[in-house]
Amino acid sequence: MEIERRQIDGVFVEHAKPEGKPTGAPVVFVHGGSHGSWLWEQWLPHFAAAGRHSYSFSWYNHTSSEALPDEEFVRRSMLDVTRELRTVAAHVGEAPVFVAHSMGAAAVQKYAEDFPVEAQVLLAPVPCSRCAGEPISLPIDMSQPFPPMPYEMAVEWFFDGCSDEDARRYYDLMPDESPRAVWEAAQRGAVIELDRARIDGPALMIAGGRDIVSPAELVSRHAAHSGADYLHLADRAHSLVLEPHWKDVADHVLLWLARTAR
Repeated sequence: MEIERRQIDGVFVEHAKPEGKPTGAPVVFVHGGSHGSWLWEQWLPHFAAAGRHSYSFSWYNHTSSEALPDEEFVRRSMLDVTRELRTVAAHVGEAPVFVAHSMGAAAVQKYAEDFPVEAQVLLAPVPCSRCAGEPISLPIDMSQPFPPMPYEMAVEWFFDGCSDEDARRYYDLMPDESPRAVWEAAQRGAVIELDRARIDGPALMIAGGRDIVSPAELVSRHAAHSGADYLHLADRAHSLVLEPHWKDVADHVLLWLARTAR
């Protein structure tokens, strides 16, 4: 399947078109911290083949998007990604379905406080302050971009179950991250303020039973607080997108969308 790639206001966007008439609202895929649009390399054509215009993009300072000055980048919150969300949604031209991972899920919920969203699918989301868990201890220099973690740690956190060949390919794609965003994520949602009363439309949150980054207990609590549907996958870890059997997760999402949203 052909993937169209372009920059829009400095944001790198990938687009896969369905064959024939679309079967539902367009889908915008939102990666999490230390990733890029490449996270969705398998989901993008899969959702297009199911009849939906499918878009993925990279945050500023992430794969193929423009880099902000370091002094701005190091102060960037994960919620500041709403800027890129506005750019991509304007390009799409109608309220999309957002499918978001980890930090990206928090940005989508913040966006949905102010803008229409057809539906939200949040994979291993960073929770809000009402549902926060115990912080993760990480050494973070707040004055410098946060580099990719050591390979073995990245495998444990992000590439669980992937072949060594795939894990090393993904690891080589990992960009620096904003230290503020990493610190926010390490607080396990304690500093993420969301107003659930302003967030409309159906939502699904999916948790992995072996996730050590966004534990299922926190995701379940966040789903209950948000009034979202909840799916627990006992044998999955944090990277529900890249792990083996990713297609099973994607098909769960497509089935939920067919039942719940346009």
